Amino acid sequence: FFFLKKKNGIRYLVCDWISDVFSPDLAAGLSTVATPVPGGWRLRGEKTAITAAVHAKAALVYAREPGTTRSAGISCFLVPLNQPQVKASHTAAMGCSPLGWGSIAFDDVFVPADHLVGEYGRGLAEALGHFDFSRPALGLMCLGAAQASLDEACAYAVDRQAFGRPLAGFQGVSFALAEHATLMEAARWMCYRALWLRQTAQPHTAQAAMSKWWPPVVAKDTIEAAMKVFGNLGYSAEMPLQQRFRDVMAYLVADGTAEIQKRVIATVLMGRVAAT
Repeated sequence: FFFLKKKNGIRYLVCDWISDVFSPDLAAGLSTVATPVPGGWRLRGEKTAITAAVHAKAALVYAREPGTTRSAGISCFLVPLNQPQVKASHTAAMGCSPLGWGSIAFDDVFVPADHLVGEYGRGLAEALGHFDFSRPALGLMCLGAAQASLDEACAYAVDRQAFGRPLAGFQGVSFALAEHATLMEAARWMCYRALWLRQTAQPHTAQAAMSKWWPPVVAKDTIEAAMKVFGNLGYSAEMPLQQRFRDVMAYLVADGTAEIQKRVIATVLMGRVAAT
C-alpha cells in the first residue's frame, strides 16, 4: 500500500493487490473482469489477502478484458472504494493486525478511462516488475524484527544468572545466538545486493526471489531462538517476541511462498522448462 497525495495536499491511503479469491496463479487464475464500456470499464470480481483493505480510500485493481488468457489483456486500474458497488471485509489474522488485512469485492463498478494506470494490457508485467523491489524489501523488514529480538536475547543472556553464571557463559546459548547472527548478516546482504542490482539497472529477478524466500525463514528462526533464551517469558504475551514471530510468519506467504520463489529462481537458471 502507499499514500497518494492530491493537489489539495491531502494524502489518501491506497491499497493494491493482484490475487483473486481461490486463484493463486496470477496469470491464468486472474478472473476479475474489466469490461469496456463507453467512457471506461466496469469491474466485477473479488480480491483477497489485501493489506489495508478496510482502511484504504482507493485501490489499484488488476483485471482482465473478457476473452483474454494468461497475462494478455490484464490491466491496472485506480478504483475509488467509496462506491456502493464496492464491499470491503476484514479478515482476522494471527499477526500484522494493524494492517487491516481483508478482501474487496467489485460488483459492476464503473472505472473512468483516465483511471487506467500504466499501459493497457500490460498490467501484470508491470506488477511483476514491482515484485523485484518489494521482495527484498519485505526480507529486510523481517530481518529488522529479528535483529531487535536477537539484541534483546543477547542482553538478557548477559544479565540472567543460571547455575552461578550468566546464560551467555553457556555455549548452548551463546553459540546458537552467534549462528543466528551469522545467518542474519548473510541474509541482510543478500537483500542489499538485490536492491543494488535494481538501482544499477542490472537483472535481479532471481536475487529478489532469493531475498524473499530465505531471509524471512532466517528471521523466523532467529525470533524463535530468542524466545527460547527468555524461557517462559519468551512465550508470554507481555513480551514483543510472540508478536514479532506471528508477524514474520505472514511474510512466509506474502508476495509469494518459498516454493514460488524457488520456481522463479529455477526459471532464471534453466529457462521456461523449469516452470512447467
